Amino acid sequence: MKPVFLLIASIALASCAAKAPEAAAATPESAARSKKVAKKEPKPKSYPLKTCLVTGDGLDDMDERVTTVYEGQTFEFCCKPCLKKFNKNPGKYVKALAKASG
Repeated sequence: MKPVFLLIASIALASCAAKAPEAAAATPESAARSKKVAKKEPKPKSYPLKTCLVTGDGLDDMDERVTTVYEGQTFEFCCKPCLKKFNKNPGKYVKALAKASG
């Protein structure tokens, strides 16, 4: 039984040793890229209104409030159909939010 175990152990060690140079091949450039990827996105701005931009209704009137983030701004809607309307023409609602919030 020992020879079989030794054979399996030596194969496993050889397999790990063969992979070691790849890990050591990491360059400073690849490390820098990893840091750039790990950079966190800034937190989106909160939605300043208590009403849906699409219908003008209160956000909790439909018991179906949905949220999305577009260009760093959070948008909240009273229901999923309003979110669909927003997605068809987000620029319209970005302008409406700017106008409504001051």
